[in-house]
Amino acid sequence: MSIPAPVRHLASFAFAAGAGWAFAFLGVPLPWLLGPMLSVGVLSMAGLTLSMPRGARQTGQLLLGTGIGLNFTPTVAAFVVDHIAVMVVCALASILFGLLSALYLRKVAKVDMATAYFASVPGGVVEMAIQATKWGGEMAPVSLAQSLRILCVVTTIPTTLTLIGAVGHSPFEAQNLPFDLRGFPILVALSLLFGGLMAWRKITNGWLLGPLAAGALVTVLDLHLSGMPRELLNLSQVLIGCFIGLRYRRELVLPLQRFLPHALLSTLVLVGLNVLFGIGVAEMTGLPAASMVLSVSPGGMAEMSITAAVLELGVPLIAAFHIIRIFLVIALSGLIFRYILSSKT
Repeated sequence: MSIPAPVRHLASFAFAAGAGWAFAFLGVPLPWLLGPMLSVGVLSMAGLTLSMPRGARQTGQLLLGTGIGLNFTPTVAAFVVDHIAVMVVCALASILFGLLSALYLRKVAKVDMATAYFASVPGGVVEMAIQATKWGGEMAPVSLAQSLRILCVVTTIPTTLTLIGAVGHSPFEAQNLPFDLRGFPILVALSLLFGGLMAWRKITNGWLLGPLAAGALVTVLDLHLSGMPRELLNLSQVLIGCFIGLRYRRELVLPLQRFLPHALLSTLVLVGLNVLFGIGVAEMTGLPAASMVLSVSPGGMAEMSITAAVLELGVPLIAAFHIIRIFLVIALSGLIFRYILSSKT
């Protein structure tokens, strides 16, 4: 007998939240993200039918985006503007490293250029999969490789930074606004409005970027409506972690067993190149090395922002780097393939 969807949703969330609590109890870095992501992913790969209700991921993105936006003080905004050229260079370098990773993946995995390229360029999972099919590639390996990239970054870089003690080095003073029961509903309403408008216009990561813009606007205007409670930020991590874990469905991964090790090695090459580049940029700019590693890491914007918040490594700066990267990847990846790589297919 099939389990009713509401019961399945509740059980999945309870298990994910329990895993997050257990990881927090054990002192694992990013417990409320890694716990749900790994536990849900393992159970999903084992064949259990887990699910979350519609809107769960968007709710997590809304809470996270609002929390990030509240850190965009006028001082931070001016700092970001001053470093916009560095952000563009880092984004272009990330695309170049993705191209190098794609050439490697095509050679060792014996896949077509469209599949290798869109599996390697650090863009959104859905966006890159759609681009791949548009140019004659395969959606399944691209989706798997992009999800694997996020999993690899989130499980390795935060843990490494924590173990070497490279945390708590934000270039900005943290703004800890108190929770205000009267102002919080207004703040959420603004985030819903901005997120809804961006989603309606089909802007990538609209439910993250819209609330981020709303929170930043509130901060710049010095409205001080309310802060974002730590419990709600933990909830956002649980919801986003569940969403990532649910991507690892057994029916998607098992048919790609031969592709998987090559995709993993290609991902490690991509991550390594970006990390080394981030350290080099830190040396040249004087920015904290740990913050730059997160800024150029080819993880998802939500996951890297969560990492930055938990490790206290300059959330708004890192978010800005990833916004620029996402914009340029979405804008340029198709053009690069069309005019440079399509002849190599």
